[in-house]
Amino acid sequence: MKSNIYPVKITAKSEGIENAETLLQEKRLQIGLSEPDTVQIKGGGYLILDFGREQSGGIRILTHGANGDKRVRLRFGESLSETCAELGEKNATNDHSNRDFTVELQNYSDMTFGNTGFRFVRLDFLGKDSGFGIKSIVAASDEDEREEVGRFECDDPVINEIWNTASRTLRLCLHNGYFWDGVKRDHLARIGDLYPEMRSAFCLYKNTSETENSLIFAKEQTPLPGWINEIPMYSMWWLIILSENYFQGGDRKFAEEQLPYVQGLLEQLGKYIREDGSTSFSNNFIDWPTHYEEGGDERKAYDELAGVNYLFRIALNATSKLLRALDKDDGICEKMTEKLKRKSYEVKAYKQIAALGVWAGEKTEHNYRLITEGGAAGVSTFMSYPILSAVAEYGEYDKAFAILKEYYGGMLEMGATTFWEDFDLSWTKNASRIDGFPKPGEKDIHGDYGAFCYTGFRHSLCHGWASGVIAYLTETVLGINPTGIGGQRIKIEPHLSGLKHVKGSYPCGNGVLEVEYMVNEKGEIESRIIAPVGIELVK
Repeated sequence: MKSNIYPVKITAKSEGIENAETLLQEKRLQIGLSEPDTVQIKGGGYLILDFGREQSGGIRILTHGANGDKRVRLRFGESLSETCAELGEKNATNDHSNRDFTVELQNYSDMTFGNTGFRFVRLDFLGKDSGFGIKSIVAASDEDEREEVGRFECDDPVINEIWNTASRTLRLCLHNGYFWDGVKRDHLARIGDLYPEMRSAFCLYKNTSETENSLIFAKEQTPLPGWINEIPMYSMWWLIILSENYFQGGDRKFAEEQLPYVQGLLEQLGKYIREDGSTSFSNNFIDWPTHYEEGGDERKAYDELAGVNYLFRIALNATSKLLRALDKDDGICEKMTEKLKRKSYEVKAYKQIAALGVWAGEKTEHNYRLITEGGAAGVSTFMSYPILSAVAEYGEYDKAFAILKEYYGGMLEMGATTFWEDFDLSWTKNASRIDGFPKPGEKDIHGDYGAFCYTGFRHSLCHGWASGVIAYLTETVLGINPTGIGGQRIKIEPHLSGLKHVKGSYPCGNGVLEVEYMVNEKGEIESRIIAPVGIELVK
């Protein structure tokens, strides 16, 4: 639903622009013939507005008067630097959604422009003979407004901010009944990207129809023998999401309707397993930081193939579990898994690949060392949930918690109000925050970093897949883990990792599960748990 958000700051303006501070004042958003309190622009100039945090949508401009050359250039930016960049500068782009374009303002008008992700907006009034009187400029925010049932609160304000920032990241990426990748650039429903979004949405909302809608949409877009989103590994994620959606929501009819496609997809996937257990897909992809390109690091080529093997096995295990629950298991998943196990790997460099190995059953000392070495160094936003969960599988809850806080806290220190498409802690060294211009000798953390398809300002600073930290905090810190079908049985096993007071809630069954933990003077955890009728708690 659209809502109107006023700017919180005039970040910069040129000389000759008078009464700009009036734009910060809430007013009746209706233009009239008499408007005594407007910002006056004469003979060109520019104005930069800060809306305080990431928005999804455009801006609404209420213009009282527009004379002479009425052209205004609008530039939306997720960072202050991006909103001042020229197209092409440090990869500033209009890809997928226009964020740099020129419009005309008119007398007595109320017009809305743009559909993108932004925090800052720069308006350049292009005419030397122009004259404008503008009553208000507000963000026309297109933000999902469903109730957030799942909550988390603790005695560490940084962790609270991480939760709130992740939940806003996900909320901004809920559109039209689907999960979007991001609000600036990728208005797509990519299924691999959807996995952490789905996990977090289950922790926040009672209604997560976006999961099933996205599964159906992707399947219809690429019927067999096509691959979901044209990536074989995303077809594997499709199987994983289908299974987890069934065990979370319990919709047997929906799951059974997908069985012909599941069976066809399994048959197709099986053709790409060689006798030695290696795979023969023409294109491999786990995530961008581990994606191998011709002539690149051979360790990456090796690890990417290991990741494909592990993800394949995870998908087969999830599908086998689903088929057994639907009384349709014929053993095909187990046979394919045994064949894949003929090929063994020892991950060389990447935490996310080692984490998938742990999920696939390779809970080795080698993988543990690789995942935990260097703390949060080498974590990726897309794969943060598997990495954190893998560390926890070794019983190292405090280490996982420290990685979480260091990594996501690092983005917050750089001014993040939503979490990013990718982030590396090394970027923060001698770098400017996104809400300021780089000083001489400083790096621009937005314009100077990124990789692959998201170099520079093309990098999305609001990407739904970065919300997976919500699922980790819910499942491991709050200790809420649904089991069985439809989440009617919930295992409670909290790991507070030094927190003294934690409370939260989780949507389940026909109600809400509430938990609260207090560490007393003896160091013992005192618990308060309130479960809806019909929910069985398991410890």
